[in-house]
Amino acid sequence: MQIYADQLLNGIRPLLQEHEEIVDCLPANIRLQPRVARYWDQYIRYQRFTKTSAGDVNHVIDHGYGHLLLSLPVHRTVVTFHDSTVTKVKGVAFSTRLSLRYSLTAMRKAAMVIADSWTSRQDFLNLVDYPEERVKVIYLGIDPAFHMVQNRDALKRRYHLPGKYILHIGHALNYTNLERVFLVLDCLVRHYSIDVQLIKVGDPFTADQERLLDKLGLRKNVLHLGKMPFRHLPAIYNCADVLLYPVLYAGFGWPPLEAMACGTPVVSSDRGSLPEILGDAAILTDPEDHQQMAMHVAALLTDSTLRDAYRAKGLQQAQRYRWDKSAREVLAIYRQIADA
Repeated sequence: MQIYADQLLNGIRPLLQEHEEIVDCLPANIRLQPRVARYWDQYIRYQRFTKTSAGDVNHVIDHGYGHLLLSLPVHRTVVTFHDSTVTKVKGVAFSTRLSLRYSLTAMRKAAMVIADSWTSRQDFLNLVDYPEERVKVIYLGIDPAFHMVQNRDALKRRYHLPGKYILHIGHALNYTNLERVFLVLDCLVRHYSIDVQLIKVGDPFTADQERLLDKLGLRKNVLHLGKMPFRHLPAIYNCADVLLYPVLYAGFGWPPLEAMACGTPVVSSDRGSLPEILGDAAILTDPEDHQQMAMHVAALLTDSTLRDAYRAKGLQQAQRYRWDKSAREVLAIYRQIADA
C-alpha cells in the first residue's frame, strides 16, 4: 500500500495545475502490535483523525480502510479495491473477514471505486451492491528500477547467489502456497535430477513450513534472504532462472510483472486476475498441482529456447504497466469527482 500511495503521489504531482495540490494524510505513530492497539488505531484513532483532515477530494488507497468513509464526505471520496483474497482462500481468521465486511459495507457510499483489474472489479461487484458504472479499472504500474541487466554473473558474485535458482518473493501466509513451492523444489531435485536452489525473499517461514522443509530434507537447497531493501530486489530478480508464483488468489500480481521486466521467465498460478494481467507471457498452471508446476519449471530450466521465448514475451508484457499512465487515470477521477 505504501508503494501504491507513493507511486501515485509521485506520478500525479507533476500533472497538477496551479490551483491543485495533493497531500498524503496518515496519523503519526500507528501501532501494528499488540492487536488491541492496532484495532484502536485503525478503527478509532484514524477515524477521528480523518474527520478533521478531509480534502476537496479524498482517496482511501486500501479497501481495508473503507470504514473511513464513515467519517469522510462520501460524495467526494474514492476508494481503491485491490482484491478479495480473504474471501477466496481457506484459513483466513474470522476477525479478518469481519473487518473486510465492515469496510465493504461503508464503501457502498463511495463516490467512485477504483479496481486494480477487471477480475477485482467483478469480485467487488459480487460482494457489494454498488453501481457498476462507478467502478473503474486502473492497472498498477511497475517501478522503472525493475529492468533487465547484462551482467548477471557479476551480480551473482556480488550478492553471493547460487549458480541456478528459482525465486519466490512475498510473505508466508496460507494463500502464497509456500508448501507447494517446497514440493516443486523436491520434485525438481529428486525426479528431474536438476541441481537447483530456492531463494526466498520476504517473511520468515512458519513453523509448519519449517517442519516440511526438514521432512523433505531440502535445507541445503533453500536460501532465505529475509526482507530485503527495495534497491536490491532488481538484482535478485535478474539473477533468477525462474520466478515461481503459485498464489491461490491474486487481485493483480506485482512479483511476476517485476520478474518479467527484469527478463526472468515466470511460472504462475492461473487463479484470480493473473491470466488477465500476465496474458500468454507467463506459463500459467494449477497452483494446487505441484507436479505440473515442477514440469513447467524444469522445462524452463533445461530448454534455453523456451526460456528465451518467455523472456521476450515477458519484457513486452511488462511494458504495458506504467505508473505515469496509472497516475493520469487516477487524477482524471479526482477531477471528475471535484467537478461533480
